[in-house]
Amino acid sequence: MPVSIIPFAMPAPAEIPAHIIDALRQMPPDEAARKTVELLMQIEVAETIVYERIDREGVIAVRHVAGHRSADLEATLEKADGSFASAAAAHNSALLVMGQADADEESALPAGVVGFLLNGAGSGSIGFNYVLPLASEHGQRVGALTLMRSAGEGALNHEQPNICEAMRRELSAILVG
Repeated sequence: MPVSIIPFAMPAPAEIPAHIIDALRQMPPDEAARKTVELLMQIEVAETIVYERIDREGVIAVRHVAGHRSADLEATLEKADGSFASAAAAHNSALLVMGQADADEESALPAGVVGFLLNGAGSGSIGFNYVLPLASEHGQRVGALTLMRSAGEGALNHEQPNICEAMRRELSAILVG
């Protein structure tokens, strides 16, 4: 079975404490993104998170990778021809990426990412991965947060999707300026 890329609508946002939002708004945009990643890692929404930023000329760059095997993933993404942000833009939606795959399988993901998700196995489950587009309310794309969870961790649960949506919206507003 090939990698499945499933567009989905994010749920209603959770309420984030005002002191957290105020602190993020006081930071430079990329610092706010790094702090957002740190906060999401603390509530275990992912084992690895990628933050990509789209500049005014439309160039997509990986600005931060955190979590399990982050150096390996960052090296993979440096060589890759695609991006998570471009995959979300192509579908004009948040994405759930999952399924069974072979390490050398071609997909809409950046080259080498399927191999990274398989963690050295030749084939198997790539887990549950979420690409959350960062964009203005009017659709101006400014980046993406990609949350990677192994199959053993399962999908997001309980309040995690709502917290992710609140943080996605807030970070989008910060990046748009």
